[in-house]
Amino acid sequence: MSRHGGPHRRMLLLCAALAVCGLVAVWSARSVPDFRANLLLNLAPEFLGAIVTVLIIQPFLTRIEEERVREHIRLDYPAFCEQVASATDVVFVLDTFSYLFSGRTADRFVRAATAAVGRGAVVRVLLLDPESLAARQRSAEIREDVRREIMRNLRDLHRLQAGLPAGRRDQFQVRLYAAAPSIQLYRWGERMMVSFYPVDRLSGEGQQLEVRVSTPLGSFVAERFADLWANARPMAEVMTQRLVLLHDEGGRSALQLEYVRRQDGHVYISDQRVVVELARRRPRPPRAQIDGRDDEVYELELVDDADESLLASLGADFEEKYGTPVDDVFVRLRPVGL
Repeated sequence: MSRHGGPHRRMLLLCAALAVCGLVAVWSARSVPDFRANLLLNLAPEFLGAIVTVLIIQPFLTRIEEERVREHIRLDYPAFCEQVASATDVVFVLDTFSYLFSGRTADRFVRAATAAVGRGAVVRVLLLDPESLAARQRSAEIREDVRREIMRNLRDLHRLQAGLPAGRRDQFQVRLYAAAPSIQLYRWGERMMVSFYPVDRLSGEGQQLEVRVSTPLGSFVAERFADLWANARPMAEVMTQRLVLLHDEGGRSALQLEYVRRQDGHVYISDQRVVVELARRRPRPPRAQIDGRDDEVYELELVDDADESLLASLGADFEEKYGTPVDDVFVRLRPVGL
């Protein structure tokens, strides 16, 4: 606020000085014959001109300026954080992954997003699904491990969401889309930065177009975001799975667990609670469902300690996904009948 105080004060002082000069001139000329008639005759056109300028011309020029497309040589993350910090309605991000969440501006974005959510704004982040074919294709295009960067984003965004007040967490939403990426969007309120994905580099390093949502380009990108959002899956499905244990006596108990899904199609978990359940139910393996789906039943089996290569690979997978090492005890969910 103080950054703009100096120019505003100078403008007010200039207006005050001009007003004083005008009053002095009018007071000095009061003895001129037909002073009042001449004064009204000269002021009337000026007054009407001022009305036309303020009510018609100025709004028209302002509208033209707002609709103008502004070009930027690259995406300025700190500047976007400033806009987020003052947002009161919506903040939308559409990208494959973003250094905004996990780069040098990560702490700044956390503070900005927390402030925006605190004022009632809804923050929606839409990233590329790390398990999708599109993620592998994008990795080949930019020679970057896109899946690894997305998972780093998800860990940081999951931590940010968990740190919000319980009553505000629903305002911070993260989803994952599986379609081929084509448009990048960073929106605050009614303005947005738009870019199209180059083949050989990150989209944030290319030219950005700043437009209003009401423009044809802004409207098109906003509709694209809405379509992707409607068909995307929530971040929670990627970070954890709800495992429903089926008890012999007919009861059920649910656990929310971290997991990895490997190319062999199996889901693996590493959680001491499940290991205890395996030991308690020996020799019969316990059965479970994922998210309570009755059409898919799994048997839980401990990964053999002798399979050192699989254990090492699973440990690396968990550390890559969640950023922290895990115990070298893993449980495989094997579909019943296989």
